[in-house]
Amino acid sequence: MTPTMASSPAVPELREAFVFPASYAQRRLWFLHQFESASPVYNIPSPIRLGFTLNVEALRKSLDELVRRHESLRTTFTAVDGEPMQVVAPSRQVTLDLTDLRSMPAAQRESEAQRLAAFDAQRPFSLSEGPLLRVSLVTLAEADHVLLVTMHHIVSDGWSMGVFLRELGALYNAFSAGWPSPLPEPRLQYADYSHWQRELLRGDVYTRHLEYWRTQLAGAPPRLELPTDRVRPLMQAHRGAGHLVTLDADLHDGLRALGQRAGATPFMVMLAAFDVLLYRTTGQEDLVVGTPIANRGRPELEGLIGFFVNTLVLRTQLSGALGFQDVLARVREVTLGAYAHQDIPFEKLVEELQPERNLGSNPLFQVMFSFQSAERPQGGASPGGPEAPRVPTTTSKFDLTLSVAEAPRGGAFALFEYDTELFEAETVTRMGSHFLALLHAIVRAPAQPISRLPLLGDEERRRLLVEWNDTTVSREEPGFLHRVIVAQAARTPEAVALMAGLERVTYRELVSRANQLARFLGRHGVGPEVRVGVCMERSPELLVALLGILQAGGAYVPLDPEYPSDRLAFMLEDSAPAVLITQARLAPTLPVSRARVLRVDTEWAEVACEQDSDPALPVHPGQLAYVIYTSGSTGRPKGAMNTHAGIANRLAWMRQTYRLDARDRMLHKTPTSFDVSITELFWPLMTGATVVIARPGGHRDPGYLIDLMAAERVTAAHFVPSMLRVLLEHRGVERCEALRQVIISGEAVTPDLEARFHARFRAELHNLYGPTEAAVEVSAWTCPPSGSGGRVPIGKPIHNTRLFILDATLEPVPVGLPGELFIGGIGVGRGYLGRPELTAERFIPDPFSTEPGQRLYRTGDRARFRADGNIDFLGRLDDQEKIRGFRIELGEVEAALRSHPRVRHAAVMAREVTPGDKRLVAYVVAGPGEDLPGELRRHLSRTLPEHMVPTAFVALDALPLLPNGKLDRRALPIPGEFDTATRTAYVAPRGAVEEKLAHVFAELLGRARVGVHDNFFELGGHSLLATRVVSRIHDTYRVEVPLRRLFETPTVEALAKVVEEQGSTPVASAIPRLERDTELADVAHLSDAEVSAMLEELAARGELAK
Repeated sequence: MTPTMASSPAVPELREAFVFPASYAQRRLWFLHQFESASPVYNIPSPIRLGFTLNVEALRKSLDELVRRHESLRTTFTAVDGEPMQVVAPSRQVTLDLTDLRSMPAAQRESEAQRLAAFDAQRPFSLSEGPLLRVSLVTLAEADHVLLVTMHHIVSDGWSMGVFLRELGALYNAFSAGWPSPLPEPRLQYADYSHWQRELLRGDVYTRHLEYWRTQLAGAPPRLELPTDRVRPLMQAHRGAGHLVTLDADLHDGLRALGQRAGATPFMVMLAAFDVLLYRTTGQEDLVVGTPIANRGRPELEGLIGFFVNTLVLRTQLSGALGFQDVLARVREVTLGAYAHQDIPFEKLVEELQPERNLGSNPLFQVMFSFQSAERPQGGASPGGPEAPRVPTTTSKFDLTLSVAEAPRGGAFALFEYDTELFEAETVTRMGSHFLALLHAIVRAPAQPISRLPLLGDEERRRLLVEWNDTTVSREEPGFLHRVIVAQAARTPEAVALMAGLERVTYRELVSRANQLARFLGRHGVGPEVRVGVCMERSPELLVALLGILQAGGAYVPLDPEYPSDRLAFMLEDSAPAVLITQARLAPTLPVSRARVLRVDTEWAEVACEQDSDPALPVHPGQLAYVIYTSGSTGRPKGAMNTHAGIANRLAWMRQTYRLDARDRMLHKTPTSFDVSITELFWPLMTGATVVIARPGGHRDPGYLIDLMAAERVTAAHFVPSMLRVLLEHRGVERCEALRQVIISGEAVTPDLEARFHARFRAELHNLYGPTEAAVEVSAWTCPPSGSGGRVPIGKPIHNTRLFILDATLEPVPVGLPGELFIGGIGVGRGYLGRPELTAERFIPDPFSTEPGQRLYRTGDRARFRADGNIDFLGRLDDQEKIRGFRIELGEVEAALRSHPRVRHAAVMAREVTPGDKRLVAYVVAGPGEDLPGELRRHLSRTLPEHMVPTAFVALDALPLLPNGKLDRRALPIPGEFDTATRTAYVAPRGAVEEKLAHVFAELLGRARVGVHDNFFELGGHSLLATRVVSRIHDTYRVEVPLRRLFETPTVEALAKVVEEQGSTPVASAIPRLERDTELADVAHLSDAEVSAMLEELAARGELAK
């Protein structure tokens, strides 16, 4: 339904002109065509079945008359200085292609007609050569034909197709009977509308409409984060498919009745339901959806053929507590407001609002919704016959489009058109099922909170909760990791357990020393639940200390000697260890504490007096094994407590799954303050393998690590993905030929890293996932050499572990949809030391367990199930990030920044410099002073570890805020240290090509000067200005630079290299135009009024076709 534009002036008739500017909507499609001229994505196919004996000549005559009546059907497009112009041919006959299938067997004709219809729909048009209307007649029998009518969207739309078919029927009936045309001459043409639209968008009317949209879309999310099956490509290919869902008459009637009670149209009801589906699919409460509107509010436009349709941007803000009736009321309000301000073309809206642009998605919205009522069929009545062949959906303009069409006899059809570069067919099929389930739930309980409307069937619910969590494994061996190592030492006492430089420690020596230390610690009060601090550099003594603490029944608390003194002081006070084990060279630097300090190197003689026999102290599975501190959002770290049962289960699973033996050597390089060190130290010692210990600080030196792994023939290692990426790029990594197993965890793994690894090594690559709060890792995926696809999953739960993906109401989300990942099972830790409130918040009662006391750990991570039960990691729910594998609460860094006396406000973001390379950026509002970045770095280094100190500091006058007062993170600038395209320092052009391009950029952008590193689009360039840049390059250098190259290389420096690579030849002057075109050469620079005046003058002189 199109509201009438009562306040708009009538559309005046213009003098017919040969050339005139393209409309705003046409400019957008012309621009898109420059990217993909061979794409059929904007074809409008309409096959018509004709069930009668056909008069072909009357059909030809009818088509010719249609083209005569409507200028749009004889329009092509050209560019003047990069600006698209419409060119109307004085006349044009339609070429009617004839295909006769009557010689084929009758059984094959239908499928052949279907094939021809699909083929015709895919044939691209040439906008410059035309025609942009294509008609073919396929004859199946004497009284059975299919008329294939295909137009390009740039000259037509859905309404226009209805006009075309109605007029075709009327003309054919008249001409076949020998009568003249019964249709009155159209008073207006598309050119009149185009000019009227330009004039309408001037002054107060335009300003009023624009202000509405600025307010309505302020702070809107740049993208609807649909859970895609593949990583979004850099550029849309517009390949698509469709999935059709049928709404039966009862369901459809129930929805209509619901809308009538609320004073809402069926369009509004279905849009509101679609919004709820998107909310449940993405978890986003702020939704932006596009919808087409016929844009023919004035009666004089109703009978024209042309590209009139406009796109409205409908933003709805929801919450899970709202009932569907409340959502419907909001959608109704938003829709009516958009109708009232529909006169601004979508293209002008994009140009004015300057949303974030990229070639991989549509600006402002990526999801479209359309609705077709049964009362007014879009295509009009065809000249008769049985059903026409269906044209399969093979393109998609957006990520997802839902088109709902009411059926004339009741019920409705919902077509999900989707981008096959993003979604698998199974995903959209499930989405259709969820939509149907949601619609039934809405009819049954329209007042129920939308977060609780069911999407799952019983079978899918059981699969998610039970079948995919069937991981129970019973173990006969001792459930304590130190006992397993003692047992291994008894089997292979003289095997080398530890290697550190030239030092070798056998299993017997390791266990003997650990036993002595255990007895020593026991005499100093260490036993069950007693914590022992360990602040040591990597060395064999470190392993002795950890094993000795566990043998004594205590729990170790690792303290990184590289941490700032203030942080170590807090951790010592918070954990209150009975004993602090360290080394003589570190002891003077440690904060004062109440712990008994043992310098394990210089005071070992006292320990050596103890017996070296196994103390064999009893240990309970739920007993505390270690406490590891992680970043805290309040500005102070929190100690995660883990039990013997949890870590023993984790290592027993690893021992069984990734087998090591006495021939293997495992690299130990991770500081013990990170739980991955447990894997590096204890996994190999449970199997008889050897631990190769890297020197202190060596974990930061990729060259040293490569040398060490190569020299010591290391066969197994762990890396965070960012470090693995550095190693793979390092010369000499191929010398690590003994590697056969590599574990990666701590960050998301990208497909390109997976591919690079397999290109370098024959080793296995295992992607593990897990938080410190749940015994290191809880899921695993083995990366196949052939690749994991568009996203590398984190796999399935390990033994005795359950993984749930839940929504905000703790209900399981359907397969493929994102939710928060929760962990259950034996690996879940005891909580945070001395933080009962935080423990209660993050460790919640398990609603799916029948065992009393079972808990789930809420990770704060977004994830989703794949159809096969593997899990995709989708990022953090909150401001927590992982940098180089280290988990960081951004709030802790912000709190540390704000503690500086000069800092008034602070915000921290993790920005991705290159794929897989994230860095912290601090934005501060600070008082006057010099060298603020250096001062802040020094300040933070006193309280935060190195990986939590931002790489870049940006001083701002104020933090950007949204209308609701929240921080507008999108508006925080990219610092110059990261992106040369946004450097503020001006760099002058350094050659003739750069000078010319800088001049072109500056002229088109209205700037005094442009440097070689300035980004065209960040300086205000947009798509149509980009076409003018390309046009100037062609005119100057006689080289064809594809439009997409400017998007890929948007700086003067980068674009100059493209021009130079193609071999530039400066042109003295442009090729002269014919006299009639000369005055059109600079039309793109003229105002709309000047263009109109110029065209009228040329027409008056007889230089334009009438």
